[in-house]
Amino acid sequence: MAEQKKGIERDAERHGYVVVEWYVDGGISGRSARRPEFQRLIADSRSKTRPYNAVYIYNFSRFFRDDFEVEGYRRKLEKNGVELLSATQQITKGPHARLQRAIITAMDAAASDINAEQVTLVMRANARDGFWNGSVPPLGYETYTAEIRLKKHKKMLRVLSSEAAVVEHIYALYVGTDGKASLGIARLADHLNTKGLSYRGRPFSPALVHTILTRETYIGRHFYNVKDSRTGEKRPREEWIEVAVPAIIPEKTFEKVQAILKSRDPKMAPARSHSSPVLLSGLGRCGNPGCNGTMMLMTGKGGQYRYYTCSNVRRKKDRSCGGNNVSMAQVDDAVLTVLEKRLLDPARLEKLLAQLLERSAGADVKRKRDIVTLRNERNAAETAIQRLFESIEAGLIDPKDKDLKKRLASHQARRAALSQEIDLIERQCGDKLDRIDSETIAAFANGLKKKLTDPDRPGLRKNYVQAFVSEVVMTKDDLIVRGPVASLVQAVSTPEDGAPPVRTSMANWCARLDSNQRPQD
Repeated sequence: MAEQKKGIERDAERHGYVVVEWYVDGGISGRSARRPEFQRLIADSRSKTRPYNAVYIYNFSRFFRDDFEVEGYRRKLEKNGVELLSATQQITKGPHARLQRAIITAMDAAASDINAEQVTLVMRANARDGFWNGSVPPLGYETYTAEIRLKKHKKMLRVLSSEAAVVEHIYALYVGTDGKASLGIARLADHLNTKGLSYRGRPFSPALVHTILTRETYIGRHFYNVKDSRTGEKRPREEWIEVAVPAIIPEKTFEKVQAILKSRDPKMAPARSHSSPVLLSGLGRCGNPGCNGTMMLMTGKGGQYRYYTCSNVRRKKDRSCGGNNVSMAQVDDAVLTVLEKRLLDPARLEKLLAQLLERSAGADVKRKRDIVTLRNERNAAETAIQRLFESIEAGLIDPKDKDLKKRLASHQARRAALSQEIDLIERQCGDKLDRIDSETIAAFANGLKKKLTDPDRPGLRKNYVQAFVSEVVMTKDDLIVRGPVASLVQAVSTPEDGAPPVRTSMANWCARLDSNQRPQD
């Protein structure tokens, strides 16, 4: 840097210029326009006051390592009467000046590209050998010199116990323990900041917490070459280079966290349904004629009283429904009573799941036909997935195509749903001891009743209500509770320690008003 300054001063003095100000962006690539001092230079040069007549640079690659960008910014300066001069690459005056600049800047850009490619190859080889490439290590790790090759220190990652404890704490809080509901990402970030914890001196943000919860580095798999450094776009997974590092989090815990994150994806369910402490968050609907607005929490007397109120009135100031305030305690109790006394009555469950329990030979024949149909549909989904990959390999589809990810995810979700349905039907066609029967349903109902009525586990209670209820339509006089049969089928066929089912359809297990009316006061 000092040598470059001296070279600029010498050439400026030789041409009768005096340096009045320096603009230095240390350690920032000349490929990017996101350089604070560079942008200040351009702004000052184009200002009405124009504090100087020329901008001196050591060479054109110091100005910008792209021939197109060099010419573009040079013209911006020229329009304001400011000349761009190089201390080491002289451009003669006259009609050939533009051609000289074009040749010089094109050669600089080509040299930069070649150098960047060589550096990239070296760094990729370094990563394949299991070494760290010099970026800041993730929270919970530090670098150390593993060996020295030709006077170069080859570094690896090791666990930094003080930071690793914070990472473990974040995972534990997000998963939750003792049946308590886990914190959402935003609340978890606030909790960490309240406790005085920090991300290397910075306060935790939801984005930082999400990065920690989704980073495979913590289970011992770090990936290099994930993004294009120039465009910031993710490369195809097959181009990533895996680097083995010490694990901080058990893989089972990491997988559990990913499952929770997926279930809480706003694309699958509204964020309020899992972050709100309200039992029926995201489920309540106003039952007044012509309204169907969502029901939200309203408090009175400093929080002493809690109500469900129509959001159309509360937020949109739309009083066409006439207003609808319902006691939260009464509604919550009524919904839990419906689930406990009516839905989870073994006799009622057997009626709802009659097709699942059918034992006749004719039923088994129909199931076997259904299995064949479902397998054909699953094969079609697998074929569609395979064709997508073949199209990528053949260059017919761009791996970065935005629609590709959606199409692939749709086919994969369809394949998973079909596999689950096939497993359930095969179980009912299999050994009699393995079939779902009346005893299985009764055990399921009794176990779930205990969880819904356990006062010490309100978070778990909410999880099950959200799983089995799709909508609660309420007025001051009536209450209708609806839910999907698919959730019941999935829950009955899931082992006791499995996760609560996620709604995948809207077939109601009870849609009639007289079956789920709210008890009269």
